[in-house]
Amino acid sequence: MKEDGFTGLVENDLTHTKNKRSIFHIRFIVSHGFAELELAGKYVTLSPDDIVMVSSALPLEVRNLADPVRVTVFSERLHAPTPLNLVVVGDNPMVHDLMNAGEHELRFIVYRHLKNQLTQRYFTLLAEIERQDLSDVFIDYQREMTVGLLMTELLRNHEERISITDSYFPGKNIRHANADTQSGMIFTYLVAHNADATLKQTASYFGYDQNYFSRLCRQLFKKSFSEQLTFIRIELAKRMLAFSNKRIEQIAAELGYKNDSSFFAAFKREVATTPNDYREQHGYRAAHDK
Repeated sequence: MKEDGFTGLVENDLTHTKNKRSIFHIRFIVSHGFAELELAGKYVTLSPDDIVMVSSALPLEVRNLADPVRVTVFSERLHAPTPLNLVVVGDNPMVHDLMNAGEHELRFIVYRHLKNQLTQRYFTLLAEIERQDLSDVFIDYQREMTVGLLMTELLRNHEERISITDSYFPGKNIRHANADTQSGMIFTYLVAHNADATLKQTASYFGYDQNYFSRLCRQLFKKSFSEQLTFIRIELAKRMLAFSNKRIEQIAAELGYKNDSSFFAAFKREVATTPNDYREQHGYRAAHDK
């Protein structure tokens, strides 16, 4: 499904603005159920009320990989600078870097665990405002303020809400990036190369000495490189067990485990249950079949 085919897509045409550099693009994909999506060629699983925040004006294609799902997409263009700048980025440098990465490379942040209803109420209000006449400067001002308030709510307790494992931060220039963005870029690389990543090749990719990069990983993730890689593999395994019908043997092979027994041992050590039991408890397909 291409962007112009989204149900609920709202886009504000501000192209008449004289200074095009004063506008940045932001899109929100709001999931209303369980979804298995291919977003910019990346596999993303979403639960009800999960949100993907995308910063780019590039064409965006989302392909559903399972049962029909319902998502709402808001496509916004905001003026910058505005009084909202400080509150929009808040104390989250990762969001700041996403908004300042430019629009030639797609990046996105996945928000989960949005248990409160305030976020959804802002989306409801935004949809109502955008049904009004946006040529009215007062209405358009309210729209932009609502987007800013929405983003401040997403920033509140962001450490618990952002899923770095699922977010997409491509690139290798991390030397002068903040710690959150460094984590995001390393995560993105390890997720993409989870089956065969090594400390040596990952350090080389980011232009670091192996020993220094090892210390950097421990500083960023509070664990060793190998422990972080195992964490990512298990997180990906949990996603596949819950959101797909892939055989456990296939999951183990895709994640780089040489045999099923080593995968079972690692999974039980990290999750305190077996892959089979985890799928039985968390697989949404099984729940739908009951």
